[in-house]
Amino acid sequence: MRRQEAAWIGEQLRALEGEGVVLNLGSGSKRFRELSKPYIDREIFEPLARRGARIVHADLKSGEGIDISGDLFDPAVQARLRELQAGAVLACNIMEHLPSDCRERFPAMLDSVLPPGAVLVITVPYSYPYHADPIDTLYRPSPAELCARFPGYEVIEARTIESESYGDEFVAGGPLRMARKLLRMLFPFVRPKRWLSHAHRMLWLFRPYVLSAVVLRKPAR
Repeated sequence: MRRQEAAWIGEQLRALEGEGVVLNLGSGSKRFRELSKPYIDREIFEPLARRGARIVHADLKSGEGIDISGDLFDPAVQARLRELQAGAVLACNIMEHLPSDCRERFPAMLDSVLPPGAVLVITVPYSYPYHADPIDTLYRPSPAELCARFPGYEVIEARTIESESYGDEFVAGGPLRMARKLLRMLFPFVRPKRWLSHAHRMLWLFRPYVLSAVVLRKPAR
């Protein structure tokens, strides 16, 4: 998740009233949210906790700070998610990592765990390099294409979010990190997927990363 993306999500959730339970799908661990990328917790979850929201983190893997672990397409996991009756569900940076058959089923899965009137926040890369986790299908939909996957839902917000360029990240890393990254380009045969991800980022050396972001509300009935 990018800094600008986290700030936007936090802003959208602060505009809502009475979200109660907030379900964060594909959450990653507590360390990821609070140490590796501390802006996620600072911009999104700390303000929600201060308002008294109950935050439930769900991920495929188990780990510290993950409340529900398992495959989102497992009926048993879905049943647990439905029981939460979440007022808001975050599904951020998930769809590009799903095989095409799972991606086609993903909107129906989300709909099945969302109670009527609940809010759904989705972000997906729009102009973004390859990043395997463990796969990247290069699914890069526009905000309008995301909204079209949820017919009948109210569109509260739909936009693109610009982030830094790879050049900004490259310079911010400092001379030693810059040298390591340049040296890494000479060894494509070492961990090829990681090398490809790194090499592809060079196309964003002077242009910003862009994400598609939507906030949708499920019909009350």
